[in-house]
Amino acid sequence: MKPVRFAAAAYSNSAPLVACLSQVDPNVEVFHGVPSMHLKELLAGRIDCALIPVAHAIQHPELTILDRVGVAADGAVRSVLLKCHKPVDQIITVARDVASGTSNVLAELVLEHHVGVSVEMVDDTVGADAEVVIGDRALLSEPASAGDMDLAAAWKELTKLPFVFALWAVRSDFDEVEHIDVLTQHAAQMGVERIPALAAGYAEQLGKTAGFWKEYLEKSIHFQLTDADRKAIKQFKTMAAVHEVLTAQMEN
Repeated sequence: MKPVRFAAAAYSNSAPLVACLSQVDPNVEVFHGVPSMHLKELLAGRIDCALIPVAHAIQHPELTILDRVGVAADGAVRSVLLKCHKPVDQIITVARDVASGTSNVLAELVLEHHVGVSVEMVDDTVGADAEVVIGDRALLSEPASAGDMDLAAAWKELTKLPFVFALWAVRSDFDEVEHIDVLTQHAAQMGVERIPALAAGYAEQLGKTAGFWKEYLEKSIHFQLTDADRKAIKQFKTMAAVHEVLTAQMEN
């Protein structure tokens, strides 16, 4: 039987979705890299299923999106931060995190609609008023000089909805979507049960205590997506689309 090829970044927040895939189906191969490369590989048909940022998912309707499990937060997530070097209402420039287009868009939306400031997104952190920082680097970082804004918490205040950061997406010509859908749900259930062991591993690799990582994976993030999560994806898609139109109008 031909292997089923998965791709996912080796981040702690996605580990419960990925760790048990090959236990559910020994025919699974898992490749680790960066989300932007996974998207390219998926679109080229070199992998069958990838865990991709929600911004990429909504930009590519040709992909089949699985919306039963993912990486989501209902309020503060602790690992997707806007690190502020000026008071938030004085921010003009924001440095992107190259690892996450979704978080960069989220930062723009939150600043515009929640704080009331329109910002310029830049690539260089030097001289920027704030910067988007995600993942384990954000989780383990010290607060910035003017404080940190938790972008998932700000989104919750703005919309009253959770936020979905990543979803499984299947290439357009793959003919076993139902199998992958069931497989990813089963793997997520098993992965959540393995959180204590995963937490112990991250404590050894990255520092902090196993309790720190366990609380993060069990309390700050959820993996089984709800109707509220699916509503949040639609809300993000709508707001991002309007934001892009407004930005284009301002630039023309």
